[in-house]
Amino acid sequence: MRSGLWSFAIALSLTLLCATAGAQQAPGSSRGIPAFPRPPGFPDPAWRVTYSSGEDAPPMMVRVGPNAFEPLYRRAGNGYTPVRASGYRIGITSCPSRPVSGDPRTRMIDLAAAEWAYFGLPVLDLAAEPSAIVPRVSQPDGVVDIIAPDRNASIGSRVLRQAPRLGLMESDDAVSGTIAGYWAATGSEEAMRVQSIVNFGWDGAGWAMPWSAAFISWLACEAGLSTSQFARSGGHIDYVRAAVRARDGQDGSQLFLAYDLGEATPAAGDLLCTARADSTFASIADVRNGNSDSNALHCDLVVKTDLDRRRLFAIGGNVNQAVTLSIIATDAKGRPLTDRDIVGAHRWFAVLKPRSGGKVAHDLDGTPTVQTLYRDYARYAASRRAPPPIPLQARGKKSKPAAKDATP
Repeated sequence: MRSGLWSFAIALSLTLLCATAGAQQAPGSSRGIPAFPRPPGFPDPAWRVTYSSGEDAPPMMVRVGPNAFEPLYRRAGNGYTPVRASGYRIGITSCPSRPVSGDPRTRMIDLAAAEWAYFGLPVLDLAAEPSAIVPRVSQPDGVVDIIAPDRNASIGSRVLRQAPRLGLMESDDAVSGTIAGYWAATGSEEAMRVQSIVNFGWDGAGWAMPWSAAFISWLACEAGLSTSQFARSGGHIDYVRAAVRARDGQDGSQLFLAYDLGEATPAAGDLLCTARADSTFASIADVRNGNSDSNALHCDLVVKTDLDRRRLFAIGGNVNQAVTLSIIATDAKGRPLTDRDIVGAHRWFAVLKPRSGGKVAHDLDGTPTVQTLYRDYARYAASRRAPPPIPLQARGKKSKPAAKDATP
């Protein structure tokens, strides 16, 4: 792909989303966000859950101790009746939900691309120059923050960088079942239970518990990885620890092994991990030895690398409250730059790579989702008599002239 995926994605999402042939207005969205249907044969995460309301909803359970819950009651006439909170429950536990074949990492990339498109192709450019939403003013004694860094649309001291386009967010009804389906892949209903209580008091509040690890777990589940091959969990720390144990030779069944950034360069199909919030992890040795008071982590799936432009592309869940494509700056060797290199960058410290090595069958450019979006975009450009986009470079083949693909 001569122009690079990032330019295609941003141009497509910024200018032509609503007119693209495959897009349709997302139901349950208060904004003009188009929804791109998942390709044929791809699973819908919402299939994994069922929704109960009214008298069919289970009683609201409150925690009274470790692994101990009791129903919440309210007065009704001369007695009491259980308080029922509408919400999701796990309906399907099998992984995957439909037969799959081939390399699971390639399948994870395909799945991640489909979910990214379903959320409306949001893009977060973490490689852009730092820019705070609220400007900072220089004073004689130094730089003064008008708003404290942790409140300035930031994660810790990381100011929000350029977000070219936002898509559907977790508070949109159109993706509530989708996110519940991600959680179902972890095998735990705790997040759904908590969410039913939250929605009981504040409908449309968004998900109370971070769901980024649930998203990665769903990718692993639908790619056909068993729990012995990938430690599915609502917390990234669980599968990162499993990858560290596998690296230490203590677990021979895990697919991924953990490496420090100085040991291995991220490639498509790897998981790239950063410390988050108050955690102080800076190496896999820190994970191995528990050298952090907080276990907060975040990992994204690497879907494409571009060494020439020193960029890495990764898709993650709960990034700007959506499934988002992040553009990450790298050095000349392809290693992501951290907060030691760029002010405000993530604290990347680990990459999880497959035990067997090897490359994926294709990166993000070759996914059914991007191929379909590209064809629709080309047709749209031709119908408006606009110059067609530079054609995607087929693996092992020469590109055909764009005019032949750009048919209305």
